[in-house]
Amino acid sequence: MHWHILGAGAIGCIWAAQLYKSEHDVTLILRSKERLQQLSESQGIIYQSTNGETSTFNVGAELAENNTPIKNLLICTKAYSTISALQSVADRLSSDTNVVLLQNGLGPQQEAVKLFPELSIWAATTTDGAYLSAPYHVVRAGHGETLIGAISMKAQPSLDNIIPTPCGDLKITTSENIEHKLWCKVAINAAINPLTALNNCKNGILVSDTTLANKMQKICEEVEKIAAACGQDLFDKPLYEMARLIASTTAENYSSMLQDIKQNRPTEIEQITGFLCQQADKFECHAPENRMLLQQIKQLSSVTPPT
Repeated sequence: MHWHILGAGAIGCIWAAQLYKSEHDVTLILRSKERLQQLSESQGIIYQSTNGETSTFNVGAELAENNTPIKNLLICTKAYSTISALQSVADRLSSDTNVVLLQNGLGPQQEAVKLFPELSIWAATTTDGAYLSAPYHVVRAGHGETLIGAISMKAQPSLDNIIPTPCGDLKITTSENIEHKLWCKVAINAAINPLTALNNCKNGILVSDTTLANKMQKICEEVEKIAAACGQDLFDKPLYEMARLIASTTAENYSSMLQDIKQNRPTEIEQITGFLCQQADKFECHAPENRMLLQQIKQLSSVTPPT
């Protein structure tokens, strides 16, 4: 299979490395000639495994304006860039193209289906851990699982054909109800990320600090009510218990939202808490804690997401 990857962050680089390692054709779609030059200077993607071993994968790369057709497209940009990413290569897509959206949040996936009804569109969510120590130098922090499922009608009949096989050490599983999985991740992110960003703290502080723990509980209670109004039963146990468990398990981690703010990057607050507040408006749910978080994070982040 030939895969084009749009979004050369940590997850995009992991996928590129593992696909290349498994002898698939891989092409990164980069946003500028400067980024192409950076990749050339690094001689490809430098992949550091969890045991510290380093390998270099000389994957191909091109700009969005290249005119070659795209058969399989993985988009792993930030959620607020989903639609602009798709639009940047729209003239290279056809009715035979498969598009996989691997990102946080909810909202852009549904918008993509409306804007591109002719495409087979899939959504994915992952628990793989990674970060970039330098451009195109990805460090694998932990192995997780990627769930993938169809979100467009056209994609439904071919659920088992979308997964590239083999795919290195990536664990990829199909899901018949990927929207529910996305809701569960949004709920956890809404419980943890904004609070850590506002309080400039590691995830574990949300459990050890009584005031923050109580705040997280109120946020979780609101999210559960919003989810229930949308027909989404999140977990077998209360969301607050799940959020505490995950915050404890990742106690030493800094959330992606906090990292974005520290590095003066736009956050995904609109696709997480913002999405939940939109649903609260739609179903007339009382959600003062989440509405306050949305406004506070927007005020804290002075960077406007690209359109």
